[in-house]
Parts: sequence; C-alpha cells; structure tokens
Amino acid sequence: MNTSLVLMSKLASMMLVAAVGFATVRTGILEERDKAQLSRLTLYVLQPCLIVLSFQIDLTSARMQGFIAALIFSCVVHVLFIAVAALLGRLGMLGVVEELSLIYTNCGNLILPIVAMTLGEEMVFYASAYQLTYNLLFWTHGNSRMSGARSVEWKKILLNPNVIAIFAGMLLLVTGIRIPGILRTSMEMLEGMVGPCCMLVIGMTMAGSSLQEVLSFRKAWLVCFLRLLVLPMLAMAVLHLSGFMDRFPELVPVLRVSFLAAAAPPGANVAQTAVLYNREPVRAGVYNLMGMFFCMLTMPLIDYLYAVLF
Repeated sequence: MNTSLVLMSKLASMMLVAAVGFATVRTGILEERDKAQLSRLTLYVLQPCLIVLSFQIDLTSARMQGFIAALIFSCVVHVLFIAVAALLGRLGMLGVVEELSLIYTNCGNLILPIVAMTLGEEMVFYASAYQLTYNLLFWTHGNSRMSGARSVEWKKILLNPNVIAIFAGMLLLVTGIRIPGILRTSMEMLEGMVGPCCMLVIGMTMAGSSLQEVLSFRKAWLVCFLRLLVLPMLAMAVLHLSGFMDRFPELVPVLRVSFLAAAAPPGANVAQTAVLYNREPVRAGVYNLMGMFFCMLTMPLIDYLYAVLF
C-alpha cells in the first residue's frame, strides 16, 4: 500500500477517534474538564514510553551516520520554522498558539506508525532523530511560550518525563541494553494508547465549543497553508540549494523520513499543552484537526516533490 493510501487510512481512523471523544462529552458520559487529566496521562506517562521504545534498535556505523544526518537536518529545520513563526508573530499575523502550531508537527503518534507501515521498521529509528529535536525544543521553547513563562525553568524541563525518556532511550541505545520482555510488552501497550488518547482529548475539546465558534477561526486556513505547504517547501529549497544531497546520495532515504515529519500537521502536543495551560485550547484543537484532514493531500505531494528533487 502506498504512502498516500496508508496516510488517508490512518488519518481517517484517528479523526473517528476524535469523534468518539466529541460524543462522550456531548452525551454526558464524560465532562469537558476530564480532558485535562487525560492530557496529563498522555503527555507524562504514555508518550515517554513511545520515546524510549524508538531507541530500542541495534546500533551500527551506517545507522549512526544516518541518525546524525537526520538529527542535524531536524535542528536546521526547527530553527528555520522558529525564525519564520517568530517573524510572522512580530508582524502581528500570528498569536502564540499559531506560532507553535507552525513550528511543532505531529511527528510522533502520526509519523512513526506511517513510517513503520510504508518504509519499514528500520526507518522509524531515523524518524526518532526528528522527534528527539522536537521534544527537546518543545519542552523548552514550546512549553515556555505556551505557559507564558519569561524564562526557561531548567529544573522542571530536566525533570520532565519526556526529556528524561529521551536521555534514557539514548543511554539504552549506546549501551545496547534491551528492555526485558515483560516490561517491554507493558510499555508497548501504553505506547499504543498515545494516538487514541491525543485524539480523544481533541474531540473532547471541540465538544466544548459550538460549530459557529469553530468556523470563526479564520487563521486556521493560514496556519494550515503555512504548516503543510510553505514551510516544508522552504525546508526542501534550503536542502536543495545546499547541495548536501548531491554529496551524500546515500542519505536520500533517511532524510525522506525527516521530510514526512517536517510536512506533518500541527502537533497534538500543542493542543495538549493548550488544554493544560488553558491557552485557547479550542483554537489549537481546530488547527490540529484541520491540519490532519488536509495533510492527506499535502503530505503525498511533499513526498513526491522530494522524490523528484533528490
């Protein structure tokens, strides 16, 4: 099954899960305020399991070279995205939620399964390089922006379960230590809950607003256009002009994975933290859902352009 069909199938399934979250609130099974507890569970318990498990592979020199290349690329891309979002924010075109929706993509619970299904399990390792940069920046820059903190509280960041999971995963990777069978099975069960829980929270968030309110977010179209098309194409242009791929053609498949992550819709973590800090959570949820819908068309396009260029 090709990338576009897998992507459409995956996104359609995830949007149905969001519809379930919407229905649980509208029917009174759950209350909208319950979403905050589910957000904490997802961010601080389930997602760390996903991060640690992504590093449970055999390390070779070729894989290390590819991982380093993917890591460097992800750093350059995030710096580029942060610069563009900050510029648009200073021009008064975007607010904090919009800026973070442009910078941070759904590279975890959406891209990792798609990469595994379309490109193979081995490529998930390279996708984790993008996720590593994402998590380090999101839980420093992104979390500080969303919370409104004027300075980065390094103690809280270093004690964040997601950041701890990153360093724990890297330690296990370098030392070659494997998580024991029973514990790994339990972590895999928790890992599998990340996507559904994220979408449930978004659906519950949407249930607390009216359709008129949802449709009133005119910036959603701008955010989707920038996030899904303009920024990935800008990153692709920078890579093409650098001539890097001409010198290292063996890295073309590796960075293809990174481009899928860079072309993904606004991250679910943006909507999750918006709920935690009560920072326009409905708006963040709208950006996430609209982005997921339209990326069924834009991500295959970006992937095709990448194949043509490189």
